Amino acid sequence: MFFSLIAYPQGWLTDENNFETNWNFTFQLGPTILVTEMKKDFSGVGNDMDNKPGIGFNFQLAKMIFERVDLGFDFGVSNYKGTRINPSRVNYLMLSGYYNNKTGDFQPYPIYYESNTANFSIYSKYNFINFSSFSKGFIKLNLYAKVGLGILFISSEMGYSNHANYELTGLTHPLFVIGRNPNPVKNAHFSFNPAFGMNYQLSDRFFVSAEFTSQLINADYIDGVHNFDDKLTPNTPGDFQNEYRVQVYDVTGKFMLGVTYFFNFDSHWRTRQDAYPWYYSRYRSYYSKFQTPSTKKARQERLPFYNIKFEDFN
Repeated sequence: MFFSLIAYPQGWLTDENNFETNWNFTFQLGPTILVTEMKKDFSGVGNDMDNKPGIGFNFQLAKMIFERVDLGFDFGVSNYKGTRINPSRVNYLMLSGYYNNKTGDFQPYPIYYESNTANFSIYSKYNFINFSSFSKGFIKLNLYAKVGLGILFISSEMGYSNHANYELTGLTHPLFVIGRNPNPVKNAHFSFNPAFGMNYQLSDRFFVSAEFTSQLINADYIDGVHNFDDKLTPNTPGDFQNEYRVQVYDVTGKFMLGVTYFFNFDSHWRTRQDAYPWYYSRYRSYYSKFQTPSTKKARQERLPFYNIKFEDFN
């Protein structure tokens, strides 16, 4: 009369993969850099600026649709920066009428750029089976490969590193700007995003990962400089300058460290709780099979009524 007992009976677990199971959410953080610019005919690569690492972050939401294959959505922000001590070979600055006219004359003093991008992409991810050994069986470590397609918005600014140089040249700050004041309009560009990474399983719900991602972006001004050939002259009318434009892709790289949380939905929990208030639901995901199972003693301590014979129903 003076004691109460709460018992949670055990049921067998299943490896179902339906809409409510095997979801995951990931946060990533790490350095980003503009690697190079590649001509669209793949005939060469090059850089107008000396690029330096920035910082970026990603949020990802994904669902396993087939065994070891995820489909997900990615949102990320990346920052890029760089300098050029002597920009005398940057055709856009040296030969364009925008910077060489009656009111201004560009001189090759040191310049800088600061850019950031916001990307929205859909990706597919293939998780390779976990590493294993004869002595330990499966190890909580696996590789994965990703490929994504998305839309990317760029904000970029370029100018003289020393503002005193504007007075010497008659130009105004910044020399180039898009996606921020006084030119806040951001254009959308397509991106192709291959990636390769490694997961380590802390538990059946939490992973940590290291990932290298490359982006091939249909744009040329992350470094704040459009690409033109040396046939451009200051006398070329603005409407005809695109005839001398060199079409390139910006190629970026990111090394991201991340934390992933795996979860299942349970849309029937209220109905089940009303009908079976004593029912205890145990979490299970595809990756649970690679976890080292707890000992019988540990399971008995956690579940006083545990019976090893229930395992026969798996």
